[in-house]
Amino acid sequence: MNSFLYCFILGANHTLAKVEIINILLADNIEFKVIEASQETLIISSEEKIEGSKLTNISGNIAKFVEIFADFPFKGFFKRFLEEVVKENFGDNVLFGISVYGSGGGAKKLNKIWYLVPRLCQEIKNSLIASGKKVRFLSLKERKLSTVSVDKSLLSKQGLEIVLCVSQEKIYVGKTIVVQDYEGYSFRDYGRPRRDIKSGMIPPKLAKTMINLANKNKKQFFLDPFCGMGTILEELILLGYKNIIGTDIQEKTIADSRVNLDWLFQNYQSLEKADYHIELKKCDVRNLSKTIIPQKIDAIITEPYLGSPQSKYFNPHQIKNEMRKIESLYLDAFTEFRKVLNKDGVVVIIFPVFRFRNEFFYLEILDKIKQLGFKRKRFLPPTIAENATNLLQLKITKRGSIVYYRPGQTVSREIFIF
Repeated sequence: MNSFLYCFILGANHTLAKVEIINILLADNIEFKVIEASQETLIISSEEKIEGSKLTNISGNIAKFVEIFADFPFKGFFKRFLEEVVKENFGDNVLFGISVYGSGGGAKKLNKIWYLVPRLCQEIKNSLIASGKKVRFLSLKERKLSTVSVDKSLLSKQGLEIVLCVSQEKIYVGKTIVVQDYEGYSFRDYGRPRRDIKSGMIPPKLAKTMINLANKNKKQFFLDPFCGMGTILEELILLGYKNIIGTDIQEKTIADSRVNLDWLFQNYQSLEKADYHIELKKCDVRNLSKTIIPQKIDAIITEPYLGSPQSKYFNPHQIKNEMRKIESLYLDAFTEFRKVLNKDGVVVIIFPVFRFRNEFFYLEILDKIKQLGFKRKRFLPPTIAENATNLLQLKITKRGSIVYYRPGQTVSREIFIF
């Protein structure tokens, strides 16, 4: 049986993207092997065909899903590509573009292939015109076409994006099958009726990723005890999880979550509200066990309070004072989590990381959380071979976390699984 080769073009945080994709594949019982990995791509082989649109919808980190159909050594690449690929893979009325991604080949090899692209596009065009086809291509101003450009200018017009993935030994050639639903994420982030920028809101993509890292089934019970505007609850619903509880200390945020969830069902009409059991309750996390039945919860997915909105103006002394308050809140929360989680329960949670110039400040509570009976869970299971783990080049901190950072942020997000 021939293996299928696939390339995932990764979201901004490549470590988070890789661990999420691998966890999804394992949850679907898809047997695969990691072939290449970089900060831009993850290439796998599989004995079974993977449905790209389904996987891309589940994941929060797949920018593009690419099917690889050929690979060539560097020597003679230009000629072999034109001879072996063009006639078989381009349609009659052709609109195409080419993107170049690094897959472990290094900057020199990557740039060498990128510099070939304008000439390659022109040669493809000339070859296809000579065979009677109508052809035009998108000029590549940068090394890779954006997701929006591929969607709007190519896929929606029956066009084709050819993807060249440059590894250490060869160049993989594929075509983009589907891109991330960027409009849907933007709609849920900015289009919903209730938003609160000042208090901070978790991005929908990150919320979805955290849910996937919990590795629970659709009928188990999920809790967000700091539900805020309901972002995590929304993504749980869209992923098909049926038993969802959201709590928050403020009555207003519970009301806002309720409005946002009603809006979600109104705008995603394929969802049947009657299929879900959703509870929204006003509750201080310190009293969680008085509201939630003991050992009822299978997974807690949450972004708690990450600090004062004024923290970006804090000096180190003020940051340390703020972090002491946050540490107290988190420890009280974990004390209650221990009571409401069942014996196989999991917590996927965000800790704040403060930055002042080049100094970073972390919550120093891991030992105390361990004393409460929790242990940190690895982002990848032991079934992932050591050589694959090395190939993935994951950036896992010494604390066993992944830091999610966006440019301009004073407070970053540190993701743990317990």
